Amino acid sequence: MLAVTEQYRGLGIAKKLINMTIDMMMEKKCDEIILETEVVNKKALRLYENFGFLRVKRLYRYYLNKHDAYRLILPVTEKACVRTAFSEKLSSEECVEARY
Repeated sequence: MLAVTEQYRGLGIAKKLINMTIDMMMEKKCDEIILETEVVNKKALRLYENFGFLRVKRLYRYYLNKHDAYRLILPVTEKACVRTAFSEKLSSEECVEARY
């Protein structure tokens, strides 16, 4: 959760915190960073999208106040840029059946 008190907004505090968080996650070798924000929070959406986050899914009635949210993803590594939905299908020899 990221929030800046109204009287301190516009001073770059949120940008600094996001930069620090992204740097820390990259040091820890994260492939991607995922977060959610309310659809109605235009300032937050613009802030995150300026960092390169991409809207990937709308989550209906996600919050307790019944507001929708967007799931945003920032791919950090090349591995995170390849989504399984776009991968080639495996041959029958390569497929292994899960045993649960």
